[in-house]
Amino acid sequence: MPSGSGDSEEAVAPPLRITPLKTVYESYFLIGNVAPRQYLSEDETYILTAHHNAATAENAMKPQPLQPNKGDFRFEQADAIVDAVLAAGMKMHGHTLAWHQQSPAWMNEEGVSREEAIENLTTHARTVAEHFRGRVISWDVLNEAINDNSANPADWRASLRQSRWYQTIGPDYVEIVFRAAREADPGAMLYYNDYNLDNRNKALSVYNMVKELNEKYPNAGGRPLIDGIGMQGHYNLQTNLSNVEASIERFSSLGVEVSVTELDVQAGTDYELTEAQGISQGIVYARLFNVFKKHAETIARVTMWGLNDDSSWRSERSPAMFDAEFQPKPAFFGALNPDVFIAQNLKSGAKSAAKQAEAHYGTPKLDGNDAIWNSATEIPVNQHLTAWQGATGTARVLWDDKNLYVLVTVHNAVMNKTNANPAEQDSVEVFIDENNGKTNAFEKDDGQYRVNFDNEASFNPASAKSGFKSAAIVSGAAYTVAMRIPLRTIKPANGTLVGFDVQINGASPQGMRQSVAMWNDLTGGSATDTSGYGMLKLVK
Repeated sequence: MPSGSGDSEEAVAPPLRITPLKTVYESYFLIGNVAPRQYLSEDETYILTAHHNAATAENAMKPQPLQPNKGDFRFEQADAIVDAVLAAGMKMHGHTLAWHQQSPAWMNEEGVSREEAIENLTTHARTVAEHFRGRVISWDVLNEAINDNSANPADWRASLRQSRWYQTIGPDYVEIVFRAAREADPGAMLYYNDYNLDNRNKALSVYNMVKELNEKYPNAGGRPLIDGIGMQGHYNLQTNLSNVEASIERFSSLGVEVSVTELDVQAGTDYELTEAQGISQGIVYARLFNVFKKHAETIARVTMWGLNDDSSWRSERSPAMFDAEFQPKPAFFGALNPDVFIAQNLKSGAKSAAKQAEAHYGTPKLDGNDAIWNSATEIPVNQHLTAWQGATGTARVLWDDKNLYVLVTVHNAVMNKTNANPAEQDSVEVFIDENNGKTNAFEKDDGQYRVNFDNEASFNPASAKSGFKSAAIVSGAAYTVAMRIPLRTIKPANGTLVGFDVQINGASPQGMRQSVAMWNDLTGGSATDTSGYGMLKLVK
């Protein structure tokens, strides 16, 4: 990649001349990273070309930059990135032809007919795929179309995100865009790409979707319609790696490729990474790469999402293999030689301890104004699971002999509940694991309680509704939700530890959930798995 306008005034010295990551995995799979723009600094160029043999444009090939206005295709920046990647002897992956985010409103906004939306979708997919034909090895044809924690993963259509594409065209938009891409570039491998595919229900929804469409189109240009599944791989120190491997095995049973498309591992806080956290992060990377090597016959590509911590979309959590000065971290050496790194560092890593907060004794009114709430500890709910940095807030918790009381104050909310799916609305969710069992599946003591800004509630399981009460107050771009949650299986007492977490869902003006903020659990699987919850200590 050429250096140019992205150069700093004084380039940092490149890292030590260590074995390139791409060389170590040459016989296993491609090693990729992002190409954020045409011109990179010397350090960025060194990291990208020395250690990687594949690249993905971070933003330049998404629908909004390529066709901001109907018929107005702007390929200049994307062309420059692709040309530079190919000139460096690397492979190029295309990202993405269809997505509910970073797409211009004119494509599928309210008032656009089904026929016009289909034309807009297919014209964009065909034009873009044809333009880059022969220069990209693969495409993320469709990105993030499946809801999190699908209630009925056997019905993948019911599991689809109620995006504008879905609302305007219907569930068949999925096969429509894949067929358009196949016709435009028969040689490229076509992928469905999504996050949290280590979640069992979401992975099963994707499995059923790909299975049905490939059975319907077994000979689309000489092979099944969908060639591969992209597991984004936005992980953290809490990630259950057995779930990652289980999804790889499930997808490989379809006979499709699997690629890890946006790998990073969150570990630090506030742009700081302690030595122990760095080692723990390295152990997670090492274990992941051991899983990837084990399934190398299925895995075509492992792409990191960020050249260094400073340029990562999650820079405050130090998720990349190289630090802000482009020096290799333990994460790099964990990926480079997993078994040796684990053997040398396993005992010295920091455990990913769950956060703990206190809940004081008291029975408040649910109007949010009761002064007793002021005695409760303030719990920040501000760790985002998504790239979109939307609504955040704080929570306070009280308890008495029968109930937990939770007060959540949300800021920077859009106040949208137009989507029929409650999970896509501006809302707060509270997760309770009464016996603090931290199990990989819900048990009878576990519950999920969701309330939107208009005080409409939903529950998992449905029986958790019994005895529940809530109130909501809106003030500008902020709202407050108060909940009374009956304790169904335990008798609370001073010193009791309860598994607990809080999630804030931020909707977009178009009615899609675009941000998710958490207190503790960063796995994205809180609705089915309690192992990542934080803890409440009941204090009297």
